[in-house]
Amino acid sequence: MPHFTTLNGSRIFYKRVGQGPPLLLIMGTGLDHSVWNQQVNSYYNNFECIVFDNPGLGESWRTPKSDPLTTASIAKDVVELLEHLELKPVHVSGLSLGSCVAQELVLARPDLVKTLQLHGTWARADGYVRRKFQAQINLLRWLDLRAFYEINVLWLITPEYFRRYPDVVESQINTIVSRADKRELIQQYEADIDHDTLSRLHRVTVPTLVTVGSYDVATPPLYSREVAEAIDGAEFVVFEEGGHLHNVENPEQFNRVTLDFLLRHR
Repeated sequence: MPHFTTLNGSRIFYKRVGQGPPLLLIMGTGLDHSVWNQQVNSYYNNFECIVFDNPGLGESWRTPKSDPLTTASIAKDVVELLEHLELKPVHVSGLSLGSCVAQELVLARPDLVKTLQLHGTWARADGYVRRKFQAQINLLRWLDLRAFYEINVLWLITPEYFRRYPDVVESQINTIVSRADKRELIQQYEADIDHDTLSRLHRVTVPTLVTVGSYDVATPPLYSREVAEAIDGAEFVVFEEGGHLHNVENPEQFNRVTLDFLLRHR
């Protein structure tokens, strides 16, 4: 599988699947590109999906000369990747941390972005989410990765999904732990805390879809609503009973809503 080396020395794993207009998918904290699999399987007949692992995660890695990890620094890496692939403009969809990277991308290089999707997002980590992110950092410093994710998954998955698919959840935890690096994960959570675009989002002019699960306790709906209200004309969808990873728990509904948005702005 291909890798791309950024100017600051990071090696970014990426994959291209499908045909049609390019669609860049940016994943969230501690999760690799495979968490988009059910979306890629739905999109690839209409769009060329570009997925990648964020720096320091999965099959991507950073070096001592790499920039300090922030949502803006990851967006900078994404710009270099898109320029390397000679793709512009692209549809962009980001989840959680990935949605914050997508915000920085469209603000820095609006010429590269055709449409924007922000799932389980926030524009400023204050109040509840700041305390939650800091708690996650503290837990990572106190616990081993397996013990951390036994707790962390409670913020990501809904009680209904736990009840219906306990074996799937256990497998997901095992997969995440096998691919995680504690030091890099802490830096991603610090990037989550430091993200702040609220005063700049009015500059976003591309068609935008913001979604959130009504049961998202990782980044509750008030934060996504704030983002949608800051972007003129943004569509806002709340998935009833959905959690932070609604794309995993209910891919049929998630894919139907997001593919409709993409096809309307193809």
